[in-house]
Amino acid sequence: MRGQKYKIILFVCAALLSAGASSCKTEKTVVEEAPPMSEQAIEKFTVTETEFGKLKMVLESESAVINEEQKRAYLKLPRVKFYRDGNYVSTLVTESAEINLETYDVSGKGKCTVDTANNEHLQTTDLQYNAKKNMVYSKNDVKMTRNGETVYGKSFEADTKLEKIVIKKQRVVLDKNA
Repeated sequence: MRGQKYKIILFVCAALLSAGASSCKTEKTVVEEAPPMSEQAIEKFTVTETEFGKLKMVLESESAVINEEQKRAYLKLPRVKFYRDGNYVSTLVTESAEINLETYDVSGKGKCTVDTANNEHLQTTDLQYNAKKNMVYSKNDVKMTRNGETVYGKSFEADTKLEKIVIKKQRVVLDKNA
């Protein structure tokens, strides 16, 4: 019995020593390098685009986060003024926007308005701008006011001057005082 008692004590001591030895070992700490930043933040800025020396677009925004990896810019309170042959055409204002930096297509989020040089006013939500076609559109409810009439609809597609516009499922309200 005495031999078994010593074996148990030796076993417990060996276990404690190996546990103590392993807890006292120095471990290497690996410090990982921070990955390169692919985002940039900009506050209160203006970007101007010209074509053949004439204004094409002026973009102003409160702030933007630019993600170079995704080729996207995320803007807060952007205001875009459109020009044709250097002449002012319209202004697009939205709560926030995402710009594809390769195509310059814009996705306006939240409340969006377009005001034209001809005193026309369009309201919708989640408006899209296709830079290649120079068209704005939304699949959401739309309200457009011009020349003494208000047109309500379920979606629309238009050029940036709102000259060529298609409003689906429209209802027109005429203002007698205009």
